[in-house]
Amino acid sequence: MRELLRDRRFLLLFFGQTVNMIGDRALLVVLGIYVKELTGSDTMAGVVFILLAVPSFFAPLTGLLVDRFPRRKVLIVNDLLAGALVLCLLLVRHPGDLWIVFAVTLGYGFANHVFNAARGGLIHSMVPERLLGDANGLLSSLGQGLRVLGPLIGAALYVALGLSAVAILDTATFLVSVLVLLMLRRAPDLAAPAPREPGRFRADVLAGVRHIMGDRELRGGVLAVAAALCAAGLVNPAMFAAVEQGLGRPAAFVGVIAAFQGAGSVAGGFVVAVLIRRYGEHRAAAVGFGLSAAGLALVIPATEVTMCASGVLVGLSIPIFMVATTTLVQRRTTSGMQGRALTAMDAIIDLPFVLSMGIGALVVGFLDFRVIYAAAAVIFAMVTASVLVGRGWRIDAILAKVD
Repeated sequence: MRELLRDRRFLLLFFGQTVNMIGDRALLVVLGIYVKELTGSDTMAGVVFILLAVPSFFAPLTGLLVDRFPRRKVLIVNDLLAGALVLCLLLVRHPGDLWIVFAVTLGYGFANHVFNAARGGLIHSMVPERLLGDANGLLSSLGQGLRVLGPLIGAALYVALGLSAVAILDTATFLVSVLVLLMLRRAPDLAAPAPREPGRFRADVLAGVRHIMGDRELRGGVLAVAAALCAAGLVNPAMFAAVEQGLGRPAAFVGVIAAFQGAGSVAGGFVVAVLIRRYGEHRAAAVGFGLSAAGLALVIPATEVTMCASGVLVGLSIPIFMVATTTLVQRRTTSGMQGRALTAMDAIIDLPFVLSMGIGALVVGFLDFRVIYAAAAVIFAMVTASVLVGRGWRIDAILAKVD
């Protein structure tokens, strides 16, 4: 970590990403609030988060884009386009302009996917392999901390000055990010890719998925996360039932638990690099899965103490298994494939997560929240045991036979 913090180029990138993510976190929460106030509909407000997830279906294409050009330049163009897109929110005046909000949200989702893949590829080029875990963990801690600070800034600015002020703030943060990236012109980056052979477009688009599914280490790690997040998706809708039925508290108490989870997530980002160095990516991820299993089980007694402790453990666990898996993908992927591999990883874990949230929203109406949390804890425990015993989920054996 100390060696990383002595790297001027990484510190410069870290500063730019800090400013950029403050704007992101501020705007994203405000978009949902604004749609709710504009329409009075919880469903329409939920559409905002669905639109942010839609770009996952196009992950192979965004990954190919990132692998075709230098990542720093991709980030610069992406930030400029996203900043210009956000300014379109200044045109929103009445419910008839709702389509503008949704169009900006969808475009923002695509920009975030390009940003994540391009930044991951740039870090792979800039940072020595032994420090990838430190870099990813530090950025994860930053992101988790800003999940608390960013929405507070966005909500306060929105209440005081309205949506336009938040949009202008976010655009300004994009411009700061661009200036920082321009200062990194001598940072190591993607070399020019080899000329593409005719008729290779389909193969290039699917290369990231094939790379992950064809490598036993990557396949096991990514599928383990996908299975775990399926369980996490089930409990998301049950969270409010746990607070209201289990504690007899209003839904707003979820915010208190979220604060404990945020604190745990910041700590997890710092811890994960140590775990990776000592135990490797797979076993570090297993530690994260195990912490999630314990945290979910603590919800079952349904007391204020156990649920706040659950928030800390779950918050601690998420960056551990996510950063460990991301680092594994970066380490076992060549520079020219980073974009496609990282976006493929996101798609493989995001799509089941979204689907499981839909299932969770259906079953929470007729299943006690304790049953849902218990089932999720068991799934996390099974994933933990599988990774520790077999260095990957046992679905590998089934896939190998299919191949």
